[in-house]
Amino acid sequence: MKKNLLLLVMGLLLPMMASAHSALLAPGKMDLPENQKIMGHYDSDAISTEGVAITSATGKLTIGVILENEEIDIFNGGKIVAFRLGLAQSTPVSKVFVIPVTAGGAYGSMTSWACDVSDAGWNVVNISSPYQIAIPEGGKLMIGFEYEQTADNQPLALVNEGEAIYDTYLYKKAGSHYRWTTAGLRSHGNLCVQCIVEKENFPAVLIKTYGLETVSFSQKGEELPYSFTVKNRGTQAIDANCLTFDVKIDGEQVATISNPEVMEPGSVNILEGALDTDDLVSGNHTLSVEHAVVGDEVLDYIYPMTVPFRLHSGTYPRQKHLVEQYTSTYCTYCPLGNSMLSLLTQQRDDIIWVGVHANFNGVDPCSTAQGDSIMNYVGNNSYPSATFDRSTGWENDMQLVNSIGYYAEYHQQIADELGMFFDHVAELNPTFASIEINPVVDLETREAVITVSGEMSPDFELLMGDDNKLSVYLTEDSIVARQLNSGRWEERYVHNGVFRQALGSVKGVDFNRTEDGYCNEFTVTIPAGWNINNMHVVAFISRPLAGGNITDMYLNNAEAVRLYNPTHGIDEILTDGEAVPVEYYDVMGRKMDGPRQGINIVKMSNGTAKKVLVK
Repeated sequence: MKKNLLLLVMGLLLPMMASAHSALLAPGKMDLPENQKIMGHYDSDAISTEGVAITSATGKLTIGVILENEEIDIFNGGKIVAFRLGLAQSTPVSKVFVIPVTAGGAYGSMTSWACDVSDAGWNVVNISSPYQIAIPEGGKLMIGFEYEQTADNQPLALVNEGEAIYDTYLYKKAGSHYRWTTAGLRSHGNLCVQCIVEKENFPAVLIKTYGLETVSFSQKGEELPYSFTVKNRGTQAIDANCLTFDVKIDGEQVATISNPEVMEPGSVNILEGALDTDDLVSGNHTLSVEHAVVGDEVLDYIYPMTVPFRLHSGTYPRQKHLVEQYTSTYCTYCPLGNSMLSLLTQQRDDIIWVGVHANFNGVDPCSTAQGDSIMNYVGNNSYPSATFDRSTGWENDMQLVNSIGYYAEYHQQIADELGMFFDHVAELNPTFASIEINPVVDLETREAVITVSGEMSPDFELLMGDDNKLSVYLTEDSIVARQLNSGRWEERYVHNGVFRQALGSVKGVDFNRTEDGYCNEFTVTIPAGWNINNMHVVAFISRPLAGGNITDMYLNNAEAVRLYNPTHGIDEILTDGEAVPVEYYDVMGRKMDGPRQGINIVKMSNGTAKKVLVK
């Protein structure tokens, strides 16, 4: 099942509008009489103890959230009698307010109440004149408060609670007018603001279902796991095994699932199970959960939840993961990204690191038109940043490019998080093709013939689509060029993994299919200014780069080899008794991935080291 990889590391970034680091108090439940319920994006007592600041403004700020129609439908006809607002740090709050919002997004008149609360934690504001909720069809409701923002305070509390994460809105001046605009806090969670609503006729039985999940790919014969969330929004407890749902694959019922425990009013339960796949064929399928029954009562307001999944007959081992870093010699924080990625590659031997350079505030000697095209397709607009297997979900499920400008003291933490992310990607997306790269270089003419081949699963096109592409990059290590680093220029900064050229097309090429796989050949003349001994060939299989859908560009496999791998001159160390070479270093003590022309320091498996001249 898709894991939640929304990492709580945004507060470690250098350039930011909002700074935060969230620690969640254990969710609880406020004690309310039967005729009162909490209305908000979530209704537990969860609150963050470390807060968020809107650093773009100080003074009195007005902030709020918009409750969607499906969140407030059961409250229609009731009245707001109190507000609950959570603060991570003490700050004065001078008013709370309600604004009706039409289905089309038009804001109505604000109704506000003055208040005087400031405590860290939950604050309850009882209002003397309750607000009658009368929402037209499709209507929404904004709730919020006015608070004091200082330069050194982080008072706003946000948590990853509720059925979904919604935007927080800030009332600010835009041009000559004030208007509501998103505050840029969505990655931190839902704002801790709620209302207490009183109503005499809350429904006894009201079930809310959401969040149906399963794996994207499953192997035929293995059980297909699934889960979804059920919330009891009514006033009546539901006995164990009294609430039942039908589970279907491709519209055919295959199972039923019921609540294993009593569901008290307001409780949230995750129902989960596993389905047999022996009788299914490879390809695309749909899982659905529908037709809910409580006792003998059919809940006709429960709409089917559906998710797709794909079944396969077998996979290949994943060879490497790809990091495409977006950087510039004029980017003062980019060396921080280099440092963090260096840690990652030291910890894992399955990472390919490609540095795509751009003319950012100046002319970068390593920039290319093809590199600009890559950044345009993936939607990059910041430095330093990167894509990781071109997969979403590292910091945000809806962004492909992630910032990597973290302070040095957090590099180990981020490298560890990225390691877990790549493990997750490998689990989420099985590999359906292998990659073998065979380059042949003529050192006199500098012509390289590069063959990229591999085997493919019979299910490859069925599961990955017939528009998948094979991409081949040339990269170069040990390029010495000046680099802006924390405000100062380093004249002899060493750049590794620098993107030089995409062969065939920056978007990739079609596979030249063979009986059981593919074999593509590329011929290229290496420009005179590029050092062949420091170059690599990177090949990867991915969804189309230019498809326009950032959630559909992920890689299926990747590999990298040296463009030219000289062996003459090291024969004598290959047969040194039972000892074999295990590591290679240059004369400066820098580790290399294989022998290179010139002096090589070779570490042997018996612990000795040899100095070898490679011609």
